[in-house]
Amino acid sequence: MSVTQSRKVSIKRVSGGPVDALSRWLDGAGEGDLLLVDFRLQQWWLPTPADQPLVAIYRKRSGGDGYECTVTGPETQPVEDQLAAVGLCAWATQQGLPVFRPGQPLLLTPVCIPKPWGQEIWFTGAEERGLCRFSDGRYSLPIPWVQALFPREQAGSAEAPLVLLKILDPLPREVTGDLYFELHEKKREVYVVTHVDRSAWPDGVGGIRYGFDPVKLGEAGSEEEFRQHYLTAVQAYEVVRRQIDELPQGVAVDEVLQQSEAELREQMNAFTFMRELRVGDVVVVPLLMPHSLQHGVRTIEFQTPVYERQILSFAQKVLTQEHWDTTIAVSKMRLTPPDTDHFTALPAKSGVTIERIVDFPDFEVRRITLAPGADLVVDCDDSYQLLMVVAGELSLAEATLGPEQGALLPCGGHFPLAHRDPDEALVLLLAQPCR
Repeated sequence: MSVTQSRKVSIKRVSGGPVDALSRWLDGAGEGDLLLVDFRLQQWWLPTPADQPLVAIYRKRSGGDGYECTVTGPETQPVEDQLAAVGLCAWATQQGLPVFRPGQPLLLTPVCIPKPWGQEIWFTGAEERGLCRFSDGRYSLPIPWVQALFPREQAGSAEAPLVLLKILDPLPREVTGDLYFELHEKKREVYVVTHVDRSAWPDGVGGIRYGFDPVKLGEAGSEEEFRQHYLTAVQAYEVVRRQIDELPQGVAVDEVLQQSEAELREQMNAFTFMRELRVGDVVVVPLLMPHSLQHGVRTIEFQTPVYERQILSFAQKVLTQEHWDTTIAVSKMRLTPPDTDHFTALPAKSGVTIERIVDFPDFEVRRITLAPGADLVVDCDDSYQLLMVVAGELSLAEATLGPEQGALLPCGGHFPLAHRDPDEALVLLLAQPCR
């Protein structure tokens, strides 16, 4: 531990947990005093977790107004004398680091993840494939680094993932822009449609392959017979699909094989049900429900933060695994969707509409519509909430968020929400984890 005095500013450096060190230091610290905490953060999101050395930096604010903070990695080691000379904010600006205050909305900085069918745009993801970041409006840092600065309940735990918020952005081309036909045993999902590409769907009505065709089900005689018929159709298609996938790069697919692939794909897909989708529609995907968002339909998605799926079929080469999971998935898959999604209208003042669009065991999502001139205060009494703008421009603290921009609202805070232009309406999504 070292203690340095400069311009009446005390700098203390310790090792251990940042939150524990902060609680011991804060009451006795004077205005402008600095605390540096050397700690190690486990990178649980990697296949082989490893500890990462970091330094948390806290500065006591004036007037008993708490503290401000940032965190640095090995490449940006703070020098105590330099920090004392210029102050935390100026030093952080020199280093390109954000500075945060407790209770401040944390802006979400997205990461784009390429997919064979287009891309996913993650806002809260933490995986080897991508690590999303919190921003103060200028600079950003990885989400787990920032979470480690605050008590666990404020912004979630640095040791576990947030509810996963992302955008699905499929290509507008048929087949190449269609997602995997897959199901999940643990991961729950809800989609909100934000755009339907008119070059793919001229009438503005897109689709999602969602469960199975009720006519085919009725004709099969029994559920088990239906499952067997569908499995046979998929396996026939997979033979041709693999012949195409195994061709050397650059070798064209001959006409006979192309025709066979198209015919068998059509026969396989005839077993499934295509649900129509328009802008504003919501799709709740329960466990074991086979589904495949179609090309050119862009959605905001909230989901359980686990990576698991079983692929029933895919009209392209699967790059992430060597096999489909059809046989095992067919035996457990749900055949029909639940009853039509029923949204719960929650009490709200005039000009505000609040709908609970999904209430899963692990998280819930609300859609909030503010009429022109209306506003709302969101109370995060029980946990953090994830906010995403769907339409309009939101004034949030010192930031302005437009469509498909988001923020984490920390636990314990109260956040006034209003449209930047009082003559315009505003549509938001809010997700909250369930305890």
